[in-house]
Amino acid sequence: MPYRFAAFLAAFLAGPAAAVPQKGWDWRETTTPHFRVLHQSTWLSPGLTIGVERIHSRLRMDLGAFSPWMARERLSLYVYSDLQSYVAGEFKPPAWSNGIAIYEKKAVVIPAMKETSQMLRVIAHEGTHLLFVSYFREQRRDPPSWINEGIAMVEEAESRDRPETSQWYQNMADMSPSSWFAMERFFEISPTKDLHDDKKDVSEWYVQAYSVTYFLVRKHSNLQFKSFCAHLRDGKSASEALWLVYRYRDVRDFEKKWRAWLEDPVHKRRVAALASSQRSAGDGVVEKAGKRPANFGSFSTGREFKAKTSTTAD
Repeated sequence: MPYRFAAFLAAFLAGPAAAVPQKGWDWRETTTPHFRVLHQSTWLSPGLTIGVERIHSRLRMDLGAFSPWMARERLSLYVYSDLQSYVAGEFKPPAWSNGIAIYEKKAVVIPAMKETSQMLRVIAHEGTHLLFVSYFREQRRDPPSWINEGIAMVEEAESRDRPETSQWYQNMADMSPSSWFAMERFFEISPTKDLHDDKKDVSEWYVQAYSVTYFLVRKHSNLQFKSFCAHLRDGKSASEALWLVYRYRDVRDFEKKWRAWLEDPVHKRRVAALASSQRSAGDGVVEKAGKRPANFGSFSTGREFKAKTSTTAD
């Protein structure tokens, strides 16, 4: 409670935003305890500053071990006034995206959106990419696609205590067991390269990425998840890392335990208990999942670092 009050007080006392000229744009700047928010509009969306502080608290709890610097350095958040300004702006994001992470600036870039809740989901998603990918790139490697997208989707949820409010959890609970990819194949898939424009396969892959990562993060300890990722960053396979950290004998053993967890009726009960107004409409992430800008390098699980730019877009 003291932390939340401090965040609220800081946001409330921020006062009128200061103008910050930058590359032809007249930016205004609002600071919170952990964010430097640059925005084109005079005012930020209601609840945004408090919302980003809640995101920071959640990310620090889950990913603080990956990025110790986040406790002492502000992240930058650029909020363009609309989609047209966002696409034409300094960072040149793809027109289909709703947010990008800029690693060398430790920044997230988004356009203003109709709903603050939608903006916060995108900020949480891209902020997770920023922290998670930066950790892997310390060893000149990118994370496997499934865990990079999976952890970003897990962190979209407003509360770890109510995961059923997430569209990904709802889709997981509704998914037919026959729709899941065999785990050995799943670990090797890059949706943009291997699934192309097959919307059904892409959608199912993303839901599975969420589900598998949720199982690793929420049903095991944060320390285990950090150790698992450290082994992946060092070049070990998913099978090797699962044995070394979680003591799953092999990928098939892990898949068996994960599927058993999925069969727990609690998932469907939690979703069924939601009011219809609480069912998430989503932000079009799945529809955009099979696309990428032409100059965006592939994520690599091999020893060579192949990314050609320092942004990711969703």
